[in-house]
Amino acid sequence: MIAFNFNIIFTDESLLQDDDYDSQLETIKVTKATENTLQSQFVVNSGWIDMSGRKAMYLAKTEFALSVAPGSQWALEIDDVLILFWSIDHSIMYYQPLAQFTPERLRFWVCHTVLPLKFALEKRYEMLHVGAVEVADRPIFFSAESFGGKSTLTDYFIQQGHALYSDDSLAIYAEDNTFYAVASYPFHRPYREPEVLGYQVDNVARQAKPLYAGYVLEKGAVDASINIEELKGIEKYKAFHFSGFIDLDFFKAQHFLLRCALAEAVPMYKVTIPWSLERLPEVYSHIVVHSTVPR
Repeated sequence: MIAFNFNIIFTDESLLQDDDYDSQLETIKVTKATENTLQSQFVVNSGWIDMSGRKAMYLAKTEFALSVAPGSQWALEIDDVLILFWSIDHSIMYYQPLAQFTPERLRFWVCHTVLPLKFALEKRYEMLHVGAVEVADRPIFFSAESFGGKSTLTDYFIQQGHALYSDDSLAIYAEDNTFYAVASYPFHRPYREPEVLGYQVDNVARQAKPLYAGYVLEKGAVDASINIEELKGIEKYKAFHFSGFIDLDFFKAQHFLLRCALAEAVPMYKVTIPWSLERLPEVYSHIVVHSTVPR
C-alpha cells in the first residue's frame, strides 16, 4: 500500500498485502514484535484517552517534549487490541497483538493515527484534520465540526471522479513559502465507523501539489442559499486552528506558527451548506465552479 508517499508493507499479515508499490519511494515495514516490549520500559504515558471508539494511551521513553530526536522511541497502546512501537526516523514499526487484534484494526491504527503522528514528530509533514480532493489538478480541502458534512462531501467528490488526497488526515509541507498537499491512505469512510478505514479508493493523487484553497462547511437550513465567502483575519486563523490533527501540548507553539503561515499563504472560504442530501449536487457544483475560477 502507498500512503503519505511511502510504501507501507505489513510483512506478517497476508490479508493486508497488495501490489501497490513504487520502487522510487521509501518503505516502512510494519512487523510483528518477536518479543514483548513491556509498558514498564516507557517512562511517561498520556493516560487513557478516548480515541476512535477505544481507550488508547501514548507512551515514550523520555518526556514527550524531548522525544523527537532521531532514535527516540514511542508506542501507542490501544486497549485490548494491540500495542504499536516505533522509533523516530526508523523505517520499521513493530506491533504486539492483544486479545481483540485483527489485521484490519492494525491497518486502521497504523494509517489513521500512528503514521500521521510519526511524520509529525519527524517533522516530515504537518497534518490537517480535513477531507481533501483534487479539482482541476489542484488540491482543495474541506473542514467542518464533527458530523458537519466533511466526509459526505468528500465522498461525493470521489464519486464524481475527483482524485482523493485525504479522508481526514492531510499531510502538508512547506517549500519556498508554498504549502504542498500529499495524499494520505487510499481509503475513505463516509460514515465514520470506529476502527474502519472504509472502502478502497482507486483514484488517489500520486503527486504532491500546491494546496490551492480550503472550504469551511457551515450547516444551513434545508432551503438555505449556498453562499461562499472568503475568510479574513482572525476568522481565517481560527479556521486553520480548528483543522489541526494532533493535539499534544509540546506541538502547540509549532502549530501556532504553522497556522499563521497557512493563513498567509492559502485562501480559506466559508460555505453555507443546506442540510439536505438532495442538495448535495448543488453544493458540489458551487465549489467546483468557485475553485476553478482564476483568482
